[in-house]
Amino acid sequence: MIKARIAKYSQILFLLCLSKGVYADFTGKVVKVLDGDTVEVLNNGRPERVRLIGIDAPESGQPFGTKAKQHLLNLVGNRQVDVISNSVDRYGRSLGQLVVNVPLPASVTTYPIYVNYEMVSSGLAWAYRFDNKPTDTIAADLESKAKSNKVGLWSAPGAVEPWKWRHTHQKQ
Repeated sequence: MIKARIAKYSQILFLLCLSKGVYADFTGKVVKVLDGDTVEVLNNGRPERVRLIGIDAPESGQPFGTKAKQHLLNLVGNRQVDVISNSVDRYGRSLGQLVVNVPLPASVTTYPIYVNYEMVSSGLAWAYRFDNKPTDTIAADLESKAKSNKVGLWSAPGAVEPWKWRHTHQKQ
């Protein structure tokens, strides 16, 4: 079920990328997973910090923060990824969509996993919001489905969005 959904959204994103002329800005090996939405990828032999655009994963001190980091590590740790990025945040991190190609069982072909969307589908990240509106409609749709299926952080009541959690914990 989840793989079919990922494949559907992967195809949609791929077609959107083709129609807009978007391609991977660079390909590199993930050498470090810092948390559920930030990695370091080798770009021309140098580590580049990449913040997964369009999502916000629980902080390490929050419920599901460790699970989000571990899931991201399982997806991309020590693997080659394509990074689609067109901006940098205020901390100097590239903002990007990560794509990892995973081999199909008993096959020589691979299929792309759009890692940002996989994190949301797995219930381990929220769709990122600006002015209380999701910045990515696909991520918002995947979040809604994860909520209704009670997946990951949606399996228990009372999930606190990372941006609210950071706000209350920075004052302490």
